[in-house]
Amino acid sequence: MAEPRVLVVGAGLGGALLARRLQDAGAQPVLIGAGIDGPEGGYADATAASGGLVRAFEPDPAARFLATASLAELLADPVLAEQAGWRESGSLYLLDAGDLDLVAGVGAPGIEVLTGTQVARRFGFDRLPERSAAVWEPHAGYIVPDRLRRAALAGLDRTEATPVARLDDDTVELRDGRRLTGDLVVVAAGAWTPGVLRSAGLTTTLRTKHIQYAHYAVARNDLPCFVDETSGLYGRPAGPGRLLLGLPSTRWDVEPPTPEPDVDLTEQVRATALLRLPGLDPRPLGPPVSAVDCYSEPAGLALRAVAGTAHTFTFTGGSGGAAKTALAASRLAATALLTNRSAVNVPTG
Repeated sequence: MAEPRVLVVGAGLGGALLARRLQDAGAQPVLIGAGIDGPEGGYADATAASGGLVRAFEPDPAARFLATASLAELLADPVLAEQAGWRESGSLYLLDAGDLDLVAGVGAPGIEVLTGTQVARRFGFDRLPERSAAVWEPHAGYIVPDRLRRAALAGLDRTEATPVARLDDDTVELRDGRRLTGDLVVVAAGAWTPGVLRSAGLTTTLRTKHIQYAHYAVARNDLPCFVDETSGLYGRPAGPGRLLLGLPSTRWDVEPPTPEPDVDLTEQVRATALLRLPGLDPRPLGPPVSAVDCYSEPAGLALRAVAGTAHTFTFTGGSGGAAKTALAASRLAATALLTNRSAVNVPTG
C-alpha cells in the first residue's frame, strides 16, 4: 500500500518539521507556503519572532512530556543542535511552591528545585512572593527557530511557494488556480490557521494573540533563560550585555503577521524587570518585536482533527511556546497521521 500524500499548509517551524518527519517515514508530503517571505526577505511569522526558549520543565503534564523529549533529542544530536543554533544557558522557572509536585517525572539532567531564598542568592531576583520556588535546569537554553525551520525545508523533496486561496477536505486550491489533492490535509499555518479554516466554512476554537518582546542593554551578563510565573516576566540572553525581555500580552484576535506594538506593555516590561532584578538597568535597543501566534485550549502544539471533515487536521496552537516542544510534537503528529488517525481525538480544529 502506497504511503499517503499529505498536503501540509504552512511553513512555520511546526509545518516544516511535520513535513520532514512525514518524508523521513516514507510518506509524500507537499509543504505549501514555503516561499511566503516578509518585506525584508525573511519569514514574517511567529517562528521568525520566537525567542526559542527550550527547557524540559512545563507546568502542564502533556507539554512537559513533549518538552523533555524535545530537549533530549536536541542534546543527543550535535548535527540537529547546530542546525537549530542551539545555545546552552540554563533555565530558571519560578513558580508557587505549592506547584512543585509538577516537577515529578522531568528527566532533564542536573535539574534542581530551589527555594525563593536560593533564587535570590544565586540569581539576584528580589521581591518574590513568600511561597516562591524555582526549577533550575543547567542544561537548558535556546534555539533559533527560523534556522531549524530552514534546515527542515532544505531537506524536503516537494515544496510549493504559491499561497493558498482556499481548501476543501482533501484539496488545496492555490492562488494561481492550481488544485492539489491529497489523502490528508494538515493546516499548520500558525496565526493564519483560524482564518484559513473559517474561509473554508469550518468552525474552530483556535484564536490568535499578540506576542511582544524587546532587546535591552543590561548591566549583567550572568542571567540564564528564565520565566517568572509570579510576575509574568520572561527573558533570555541575547549576547554580551543584552537581554531579551517580555511579558504576556492581553490582545486577542489580532491579525497576523505584525500588529502595532503595545507601548504600555513595553513600559510594563521595564518596570517589572526593575522590580524583580534590581540593578539590571534595562535600556531598550530599538523597537519591540511584535507578532501574532495561534493559541489553543488546552494550550500546546498538537495534531487536531477538524470538525466536519474526514481528512483535514490542524497542527498548531503552540500558544507562543512551541519551540520547546516542536521536535517531539512533530514526531507524534507524523506517527498519528500515518498509523492511527483515530487516536487524534480533539475534533475542534
